[in-house]
Amino acid sequence: MNDQNSRNCPVCLASEKREVFKQQFAALSEGSLMEGYSLVICANCGAGYADGIPDQATFNYYYAEMSKYDYTGSGGIQTQSDFDRFQEVVSCIKPYLNKNHRIMDIGCATGGLLAAFKKQGFENLIGVDPSSASTEITQKLYGILAKALPISALNQLGETVDAAILTGVLEHIRELDESIEKIKTCLKKGSLIYFEVPDATQYDKHFSAPFQFFSMEHINFFSPQSLSNLMARHGFKVLFTKKLIRYLSPQAIEPAIGGLFVMDTEHSSSFKFNLDNETEVALERYINQSKELEKNIQQKISKLVDSQKPLAVWGAGTHTLRLLKTSRLAEARIFCFIDSNKHYQGKTLRGIPILSPSELNDPSIEILISSQTSENIIFDIIRNKLKYINVVHMLYKP
Repeated sequence: MNDQNSRNCPVCLASEKREVFKQQFAALSEGSLMEGYSLVICANCGAGYADGIPDQATFNYYYAEMSKYDYTGSGGIQTQSDFDRFQEVVSCIKPYLNKNHRIMDIGCATGGLLAAFKKQGFENLIGVDPSSASTEITQKLYGILAKALPISALNQLGETVDAAILTGVLEHIRELDESIEKIKTCLKKGSLIYFEVPDATQYDKHFSAPFQFFSMEHINFFSPQSLSNLMARHGFKVLFTKKLIRYLSPQAIEPAIGGLFVMDTEHSSSFKFNLDNETEVALERYINQSKELEKNIQQKISKLVDSQKPLAVWGAGTHTLRLLKTSRLAEARIFCFIDSNKHYQGKTLRGIPILSPSELNDPSIEILISSQTSENIIFDIIRNKLKYINVVHMLYKP
């Protein structure tokens, strides 16, 4: 681990920790975020987090320039699973709001959640996202004001809101203290803040690909208790936390925590940490499950390597980057990688080009789908949209 990139616990700030897993990734020719991290447990409060990671400025640049959340490949339109989730978020916190409340979605992507609020009669809306492409699409699609700002610059917004919403954001942020304090510049006493984050205590109950929940971008691994501890330390009183199920696609579930808090800084000095007893044992179960499933994946990849047939690997994200470091995939006869994320296209991976789906037109090249979350969706694109007749290999379909 690079000591320069080491950090204290983001929940309680303690420095003592113990490593439970080492994650590894291959690197793109440019724009890669990192090549791995240590997953550790705080010895003081029990929270889980990634250690030995880049500084916050690197993360800010990555999300501004390499975002996969601007959905430019679909004109900014998000999936049905996304829209179903947005509606659930609105239903979850709507009882605590009134129609005149100023609501800000931080990390708004292309504005789908704000649009769901708009459909329910909320008009006083604003989005914030580090990607200018995302904010432009939000305004174009839904007519909702959106500003291209990282959280670190929220104090430049120059306004306060009645409610802030962050779904799928906190797990990505290295400097949580700095970020939460910046968010507080947009809030006042009595303002509400709603978070959704992946639930590390439920990873083993909604299994996907081996170690998939230890992605390159997820660096904080929350439980309901650690999320409450973090917010209490910053002067927020919990109104509720609840465990949720979120569908990333028809075949992939991400367990989540929804938490609504109210700004109550008068009592911030009197809180006490409650030990998180869930995270470490749950992550150990998930790690053991991942190791077992990985054996089967490794066997399939080894067969492809041994055949030395020309191969296109569909997917250049975390799933593939990890396999290139932890399996024999790098030994395969790979002619190209395919990815619909325009930020990956034109770059290389291990010296091999990353192409758009439309650039693959050689039926002699077999395709390996390197994704669990989107495996069925990609297969449908290959066969029914692009009409490729290539042989397709799927790692997760029996």
